[in-house]
Amino acid sequence: MSEQQLIETQKNWIPLEANPDVLTSFMQNLGVSKDWEFCDIYGTEDELLDMVPKPCAAVLLLFPITNAYEEKRRILQEEINKNGQILSDNVYFMKQYIGNACGTIGVIHSVLNNSDVIEFNEDGFFKQFLEKTGSLTTEERAISLMQNSEIEKSHEISAQQGQSSVPSEDEIIVLHFVSFVHVDGHLYELDGRKPFAVNHGPSTQETLLKDVATVLNKMIEENPEEIRFNLMGLVKKQQEEEEEKKEEN
Repeated sequence: MSEQQLIETQKNWIPLEANPDVLTSFMQNLGVSKDWEFCDIYGTEDELLDMVPKPCAAVLLLFPITNAYEEKRRILQEEINKNGQILSDNVYFMKQYIGNACGTIGVIHSVLNNSDVIEFNEDGFFKQFLEKTGSLTTEERAISLMQNSEIEKSHEISAQQGQSSVPSEDEIIVLHFVSFVHVDGHLYELDGRKPFAVNHGPSTQETLLKDVATVLNKMIEENPEEIRFNLMGLVKKQQEEEEEKKEEN
């Protein structure tokens, strides 16, 4: 089946809410160690970024798809097609063939690009999906996700949670999740609507948050009328939190 046929026959899911508790539960139910969780990032100023627990393995961004953004995306894609870019073989990237699945794909990108530091349950989705799709193409990974009933069911359950009203599968959604990760010395933007990961330049695990903030601030400058930006970090739980829970039990 061609990519165009897949797009034409794609299924739609109910979108996930940009809620750290919902995404943490979703991720852990699919086999990620309970040592990791999502947290809110309240802004791009240094003092707000300093409040984010460390280590921060990835950043999820929810933002509005505007005409200006779509034009910028088209131009960027043409530039990369013409000039190329540095793209590490260690970047795990997949396309999005499922409507409203950007939240799930953002979580997958965030988690599987940190499989060297995040522990997985042996029989969980993430461990098995990485083993199955690690050597596949970006398109084949997308097809494998479409055919996976376990994650579809988990997504459906998580989409019913949260504090916002639940939209229908067919409702037009103009907000979109992308993930930012550090891989082999570079910051990558992972967006399943794009044909490939986008390299945003040199980065380190320590400067990940500030490097993402630089990218986001540029997006905000290009869309000055928009305020619908939401940042969340994939972070390791702090030792104090774990000790408090043990004391409560």
